[in-house]
Amino acid sequence: MPAVSDRRVYRPVGPRVVAIVAGACLVALFVAVAATLPPEVRAAFTPLQTGTLLLFLGVFLAVLWGIARSRVVVDDDGVHVTNGYRTHHLAWADILDVAYPDGAPWPTLATRDDRRVMMLGLPSSDGTQAREAVWYLRERLLAGGDEGPDDGET
Repeated sequence: MPAVSDRRVYRPVGPRVVAIVAGACLVALFVAVAATLPPEVRAAFTPLQTGTLLLFLGVFLAVLWGIARSRVVVDDDGVHVTNGYRTHHLAWADILDVAYPDGAPWPTLATRDDRRVMMLGLPSSDGTQAREAVWYLRERLLAGGDEGPDDGET
């Protein structure tokens, strides 16, 4: 009988809420300013100026989206960390330790090739959820990444 897969996905709560609210407020502000400007002021904007404003709005929204999409996925293959627009796939054999010092904004994974991978999907602002996720990661690491019933192979 094959082992039961134990896949867990951790997403930040606080930063995700802040990113969504800030993005909505930013869009609402842009719309409100555009709607309340007198017609003669709106007419004074060149297409290049309007495009620049929209470009800045797009960049800010892209940064907020990157914050909101951060996550940590733990499965039988290892740990998959998405920080903004970059994803790290780490096998259990490549991970040495999970560090989460007091006062740190998020935990980090130490790897065998001396890299430190920050896990933005587990911010300290999430409190108990982040601490429990770190303890789970440490338990899986001590177990060699294997968790679940024995698959019967020797």
